[in-house]
Amino acid sequence: MPVNVRRVQVKNLITKSGLGGGYAINPYVGCPHKCVYCYAACINYSGIERAEEWGTFLDVKIPSEHLNLAKIFRRGIFFSSMTDAYNPYEERALVTRKILQALLPAEPQISILTKSKLVTRDIDLFKQFKRVKIAFSFSSIDDGFRRRAEPYASSPRDKIAALKLLKNEGIATSVFIAPIFPEISDPVAISEAVAPYVKSIWYDSLNLRAPNRDKVLAFAARLRPDLIPLYRDIYLRKNKLYWIKLRKEIKNYCTQRGIRHSVFFQPGQRGG
Repeated sequence: MPVNVRRVQVKNLITKSGLGGGYAINPYVGCPHKCVYCYAACINYSGIERAEEWGTFLDVKIPSEHLNLAKIFRRGIFFSSMTDAYNPYEERALVTRKILQALLPAEPQISILTKSKLVTRDIDLFKQFKRVKIAFSFSSIDDGFRRRAEPYASSPRDKIAALKLLKNEGIATSVFIAPIFPEISDPVAISEAVAPYVKSIWYDSLNLRAPNRDKVLAFAARLRPDLIPLYRDIYLRKNKLYWIKLRKEIKNYCTQRGIRHSVFFQPGQRGG
């Protein structure tokens, strides 16, 4: 798939994160994984409307300031809240790898969320940090769904193989089962497939924003026309009963099997 890549000047790479009071680094703007449900596609921090379709452009951030290593000394750094730091372009560009190398003297606590097996390339670097956690996100273990919903992300099989390799190399791993598509995603099947290789599993619902709600609902309708009434009930009528039931099922499943878990959906609030 052709991707329009350009280099853009930014002041710095590090921003405050709402996740645990640490910092976030997003080396890129945009993401070639082209996930149909991506919330980042609805957020525009630059104020400039992009003519390109989401997933067809990628901006490589070029900071004008050097990393302030004293500011982030032994603090938490999250890759990435608005992009995948291990998208296909990263394989040859090494942007994320170079940032990690520059961070080493600050001894930060590194957390990475990705959909790409490419993350295993940097195992040698991860071992040089005192604390690193790698999390993979899954919506399904069905590769047919992956090809339609997130066509340029790694396959479920490749992500599970990457989890196994990371665990064997002594790197802490987690899985984020999200977004959960009602009656399409199977959280239990995903949990059973990944549980041997992770320390914890997190779960979150399919949360639709106004700009992409119609697009995602149309996608689900094409995939499973029989689920149109359910999706209308959940997302148009705001009925929370499906999530109440699923939350209980997930928590019971994880508790019975001794799986460390967090469920980040609950009627009226976030957090599990």
